[in-house]
Amino acid sequence: MRRFTALAATALTLSLSLTACSSDSENNSDSAKGSAEKLTLALIPNEKVNDLVTTAKPLTDYLSKELGVEVEGVVTKDYQAAVEAIGSGQADIAIASAAQLASAEDMYGAHAVLQDERFGADSYAGQFVTNNPDKYCKDKPVASTYAANDTDYLYCNGTATPEENKGQGPKGLEALKKIDGETTVAMLGATSPAGYQLPVMAMESQGIDVDSLKKVPVTSNDASIMAVYNGDAEVGFSFWDARSTIDSSEAPDLAEKLVVFGYTDMYPNGGVVISDDVPEERRKEITDLMDGFSEVDPDTMSAIFDITDWVPAKKESIDMARKVNERFAQ
Repeated sequence: MRRFTALAATALTLSLSLTACSSDSENNSDSAKGSAEKLTLALIPNEKVNDLVTTAKPLTDYLSKELGVEVEGVVTKDYQAAVEAIGSGQADIAIASAAQLASAEDMYGAHAVLQDERFGADSYAGQFVTNNPDKYCKDKPVASTYAANDTDYLYCNGTATPEENKGQGPKGLEALKKIDGETTVAMLGATSPAGYQLPVMAMESQGIDVDSLKKVPVTSNDASIMAVYNGDAEVGFSFWDARSTIDSSEAPDLAEKLVVFGYTDMYPNGGVVISDDVPEERRKEITDLMDGFSEVDPDTMSAIFDITDWVPAKKESIDMARKVNERFAQ
C-alpha cells in the first residue's frame, strides 16, 4: 500500500469536503479532538448506500446517547482521507482499511482498536485461481462448498476438503513456482491487498521475478476471475472466494472450469481507529460501545459497512498490514 504523507493541503481539502451527520446537534464548529462537547466519526463513502449520512445516524445516535456527548458523523473522500482527518484533528474516530489502521498508528500515534468481522472472520487470504489445474495442482481438485453462497467450487493443494472450506492461508505457495515468463497472470492495481500485494509477496517468497511476468491488468476481483475464465490469463489473483461474485448466467460452467490452487498469508480486515487525543478512558468507552453495536443494530452494521461485527484488534494483524505497507511504500 502506498505510504502517504500528511500535507497541509490535504487537510485543507479535507476540511472543505467533509459532509456531516449528527444526532441532536447544535452548530458547534469545534472539531473537539476528544473534548467533552463533541466527538467526530469519519465514515467512508459506500456505493451501496445513496445517503450515508442518514444511514449512519443510528450509529452516531447510539454513541451520543451512551457517551453523553454529541457524536457527529462526517463522510470523507476515502480511507486515506479518514486517516488524514485523524491526523489533522478533524476526526476523533475513523473507519479505515487495515493499511490505514497501521498508517494511523505509525503517522499519528492513533490506536487501532477494532477489526471488521464478516461471518466469523476478521482476516482473509488472497487466492490463486487457474484454468490449468494439470499444471498447478499436485492432487486431484475436490469440490467444496463456499458457505457464503452455498455453491460448490473446485480446490486443490490442500486449500479445501469436501468437509471443510475456510479459506485459510498460506497454502499451495510452492505451486507458484510453475509460473514463468510465458505465463499470463491477471493482477489488480498495486494498492489491492488480495489482488496484487499479497500475491506479489508470495511469489517473491518463491523466487519469482514478478517484473518478468506477462501481466493482464484488471480493475476488480471479479474481472480477475473472468480473465481466467475467458482464457485471457492462465492464473488470476483475488480475495477468497471471488468466484462467488460472478453471476451464473454470465459463466454457467465457472465452478467446473476454475480451480483455486493456493492462498497467500492471511491479511486483516479493516476496522476502527481512535485518535491519541481522545483520553484513554474515553477510548475504552468508545471501543466497548462499538464492539457491542452489532447486537444493538445488526442491520445498520450490514448496510453501512458490509460486516457482521466489530471485534478487538489484534496486534499481530495490524503488524501484518504494517509489513505490507512497508513493502509497497513509495
